[in-house]
This record gives sequence, C-alpha cells and structure tokens, in this order.
Amino acid sequence: MMTLPFQRRLYHAFLSHAHVDKGVVDQIYAWLNEKAGISIWYDMYNLSTSATISTELATAISQSRSMIIILSRASVKSGWVEEEYNAAVGQRTKYKQYRIIPVCIDDCEIPGFLETTKWIDMRDSKLDLRTAQELITGLYYDDKALSLENIMDLYVSRSWRPSEAPLADYVCRMLDKVGFRLIGDSQDQAKYDRERVKSIILSCGGLVAILPNRNGGSTSSYIIEEIEMAKAAGLPCLIVAEPGIELSEGLNKSAIRMTKDESGKDEPDDVELQRGIELLAEEWRRPPQPHYIFFATDFKPENEQRNKAIQRAIQHITSLSCVIGDKIPESHIREVISEQVSQAFLVLADISDNNLNSCIEAGIAIGAKRPLRLVACGQRGKIPFMLSNHQIYNYNDDLEFLGIIHQITFPYRRRVINAELPR
Repeated sequence: MMTLPFQRRLYHAFLSHAHVDKGVVDQIYAWLNEKAGISIWYDMYNLSTSATISTELATAISQSRSMIIILSRASVKSGWVEEEYNAAVGQRTKYKQYRIIPVCIDDCEIPGFLETTKWIDMRDSKLDLRTAQELITGLYYDDKALSLENIMDLYVSRSWRPSEAPLADYVCRMLDKVGFRLIGDSQDQAKYDRERVKSIILSCGGLVAILPNRNGGSTSSYIIEEIEMAKAAGLPCLIVAEPGIELSEGLNKSAIRMTKDESGKDEPDDVELQRGIELLAEEWRRPPQPHYIFFATDFKPENEQRNKAIQRAIQHITSLSCVIGDKIPESHIREVISEQVSQAFLVLADISDNNLNSCIEAGIAIGAKRPLRLVACGQRGKIPFMLSNHQIYNYNDDLEFLGIIHQITFPYRRRVINAELPR
C-alpha cells in the first residue's frame, strides 16, 4: 500500500473505545462525522466482518492523523486502550503533529500512561458545546501563537519531499527560534492553486524560500514562482539554496548557499544564515493583505459563551484571527466594521431571525465581493431580498452550529509549520 503524506491520511481521527460504551461513542461519532464533516475511523462502520482485528486496527491507526481515546471503567479494564495508545505514541514519535485526545465518560481511574495528558471531561456522557469545542480544538494546532496578537507570519516556500527535508527543516527551526510563525498552504488541498497560494503569501510579512538541488542544478519551479510573487508584492525575502543550483543573476546574488546532511544537526557556525534571518526580522512588515475571518452575529447575553466558543474553534481550525464586532471600540464603530467586513478573507454571518446588523454586514460583504457564508437557526423563513440567492446553512442548536462552522471554515485553513518541525 502506498504511504500517504501525513496531512493526506484517510482519517482525521481514530476512535478508540470499549464496545460496552457504544451509546456514548455513537453520539460522539455522529457529531464529528455527520455534523462537523470530520472523517473518523470507527470500527462499527469501518471494520469488516472477516478482518483480522489486530492487523486492521494497526493499519487504521497508521491511516489517521490523531486518536480520540474514550476512557471508561470498561475501556480501561479491557487493556485495548493501552495497546492502542502505544500505537498512537509510535505515530506521535514519527510525526510531531499527531494528536492524542482522551475523553473521560465516567468516573474511571485515569491510566498512569495518560496522567500527564490533558483529557476532556465528559463524565455526564453528554456531548455539549463545551466538550465539542474541546474536541475540535484538540484536533488542531494548539500554541500560544493562537492568541494571534503581535505574531510575525512568514510564508515558507519549501519542498515537502522527505529526501529534501534536512535543509528546509533546519532553516525553519532557526526561524522558529527567532519567533516567526511559519505559514504554508495545507498539504491536503486537492491541488496547487496559484491564486490561493498568492493570497496566503500576501497575508504574510515576508517569505523564506529553501531551494533544493534537483537533476544537475535545476530546482522547484513552484518555489521560484512563489519567490517572484513575494518580490512583486514588495515583501522582504530570504533565499537559501543548495550548492550547484543555477539561478537568475538577481536571485543568485542574494541567495545563501548551504546544505545539510540527513542528521539535520543544528550547527552554531552558520553565520551567514543567522545574519540573513536577523535582517529578515528587521525588514519584516505588516502584511499587505492580512487574512482574518469576520463573524457577524448577535450580542445577546445568552449567546456570549457560544460566540466565544465559535470564535476559538474558528481560530484553531484555520489558524486565522476571527473578528467579532462587539470587540471593536465604540468610536467610529460603523466605519471600522464596514472596513473590516470589506477586507475580510471570509465573512460568516448568522442571520437568525433576520438579525439586522448581521444582514447589513452580509450586504457589505456582497458589495465588497468577499466570500460570504450565511447561517441561521431553524428552518429558512423569509430572507432579505439581497441575500436570497445565497445558500443558508441551517442549525437547530449550538452543537449543530459548531459542526456547521467546522464544515464551512475547514477549506480556509492554513498550515502552521512550527507545530510540525522535528526537534
């Protein structure tokens, strides 16, 4: 069987559980798979009747990007939890981004091997907005950078071929130490989209390109093209190239020539690279087209916690800032909101009960030709004429709302490379 790149694995998560807990596990699976659109390996649906269980489970774990472990008195006693956990640890050893998410559904004793792992408290056996949000955030990149304040986003143009990783990983580790947040296009996108990539580059304050030597001095045409995109936008660039690559006069003059062996060992004497990184940090500037999601919603007190949960989930799923109008200072608030909506990467508007402010903000998005997604509680009623030709995602409760949010925002995600770097 062909080995898929980590981000292209068939399943987002493997669901580890004891069969006696099927009632609770079914509830979790149904929400993740049907409401949130997350691909889950669940033996109830994915394990064939004639399968050799141990072999099939090992294969499924290796085809997943994370493991959700359901902890109960029954599952802890069975021994399967520890066996499957050990398999997941093996994956996490190879892939730093592999996530292990324990969910405790009764008053069981937490196994010793999971005592240092944060777990989700679902001891009432009910999936609600809090526990669902914790599941979502557990599946995605989690770091202090998600405060998204005063971060320095830097686009990284590099090869993802394993044989060409040592130099690229080394340069990225150096940039990570300085404090850059390293951004790339998601590996699981269906295809290379020049306009999407250009948009991501313009949402960053600089670019670093690591050029591999291929076939007697040639290199990646994609990386060269991305350098040209950044330079055309006036972004500062750091170019690192392996020896022997034939470059244009302009690129050759500014490129730092170096290589790394497979050990990837960090060496303290890469003075030229260190100086290049210091200069890039000085020249880094605010992005010309920053990416953020504008969430238009009502500000009723009873929805405050829900809105915060939605905002946090969006930021974890996409690694983009999520702006909500109630956090904008009062002075010139109308002008500020209009400007933020008209420049947003995506506008998400909850027009439940034809909320006037959300409808106006949706109209601004249409006028500014920004991507717009509409959601509403309950069945579709009479919709304002200007919004009537847009699809509306209907939800019945907060839990379903969060699932729809995942489906809508998942295609807009970006890759944060810091979380994936080997140490």
